[in-house]
Amino acid sequence: MKAVYEKKESSNAELKVTVDGQQWTEAQEKAMKKVAAKIQVPGFRKGHVPAAMVERYINRNEVMLEAAENVAQQALEFGLDEYKDIRLVDRPSLDIENISDSEVTLKFLLTVYPDVELGDYKAVAFKPAKVTVSKKEVDQQIEQLRLRNASEVLKEEGKVEKGNIAVIDFEGFVDGVAFEGGKGTDYPLEIGSGSFIPGFEDQLIGLQTGEEKDVNVTFPEQYAKELAGKDATFKVKINGIKEKVLPELNDEFVADLDDFGDEVKTVEDLTKTIKKAMKDQRTEEAESKATDEMLDGLCDVCKVDIPEVMIERELEETLRERESQIASYGMRLEDYLKIIGQSRDQFRESLREVADKKVRIRLILDAIGEDMKVKVTDEEIEAEYKGMSEKYKMEVEKIKELISADMLSEDVRMQKTLDTLKKNNKEAKADKE
Repeated sequence: MKAVYEKKESSNAELKVTVDGQQWTEAQEKAMKKVAAKIQVPGFRKGHVPAAMVERYINRNEVMLEAAENVAQQALEFGLDEYKDIRLVDRPSLDIENISDSEVTLKFLLTVYPDVELGDYKAVAFKPAKVTVSKKEVDQQIEQLRLRNASEVLKEEGKVEKGNIAVIDFEGFVDGVAFEGGKGTDYPLEIGSGSFIPGFEDQLIGLQTGEEKDVNVTFPEQYAKELAGKDATFKVKINGIKEKVLPELNDEFVADLDDFGDEVKTVEDLTKTIKKAMKDQRTEEAESKATDEMLDGLCDVCKVDIPEVMIERELEETLRERESQIASYGMRLEDYLKIIGQSRDQFRESLREVADKKVRIRLILDAIGEDMKVKVTDEEIEAEYKGMSEKYKMEVEKIKELISADMLSEDVRMQKTLDTLKKNNKEAKADKE
């Protein structure tokens, strides 16, 4: 066999493989037997027609086509082995360029990974925003902790104030008729929480225990269809008023908290821990945003013409991810589509830009990794398997059954490329300043 590879426009290519000699002769003989076994001649059982008669009934073109199919897979593997740099995007389609008793030339029409035109990717800066955490912000977080651990004490005297919990009986009416779901008994309503219809809570301020009042409100337009935009009157009675008593901020309070580990024992420990947690979170958010901005910059300077089949494949994967995400919220995709007023096809199409960008970034990082000669070691692959094992609580060997080392190597190499690029571009930016 001999093979010739030719790159065409965009991501199209041709791989021509010629099969001749003994291999082609044996393929024709095998095809002849298969075709002959299907021939039916009156007076003979199928597959038992004498060879001399077979020649009279056989379709020679059918034999040749069958023979070509017999050698197609071997020919493709031979061609790909000859040109090891070929990276297929999709399964090739087959055409027969010429065929004779002595040889056949098969033409495989390929869709291959596109070439990436690398721009000045080293000039695309990775610059996370500077992160700060003020004392006021830390104090606010500590105050929230105190609020969450506050005790509720019944007020013996006084009126409803903002921040109090009014224990109420209520019943709602629209046009004088009580509506379903509009009634409650001894309901604890925190004034200022915004948990009731706008305007409801404010009208309770100043009332005393035992007082009754008609509270007039208008349901929001985005409320349930049967009540949206309608005026309503709630008959409300104050059964009791509770106020929150915040615990004193001291070491004893901190020691009783379940939110932190045993190492957090004092107010000073708590302050440092909260500040660090806030700073870590903001640093992560800043780096994530800077990464996205850098990737956008890479897409601007690096050009690539993506085959449609790659986008379509990623589009299906993105759709599956979104469907799984929606399911995690306890909702079916069909129900979600009804809420947003889209068909499945419309929703799928709305994800095209996301899918395009994901493919584009992968291709660009792959090309940059080649340019920077990023390599992945066996130790790094094993470390990744171990990390996945710990994360998903699965045995390493089970994960290896699901994800091959070659597949994992591509992901590790891409992440390593991105990390190297961020480090280098951050340093390059610092050198210029």
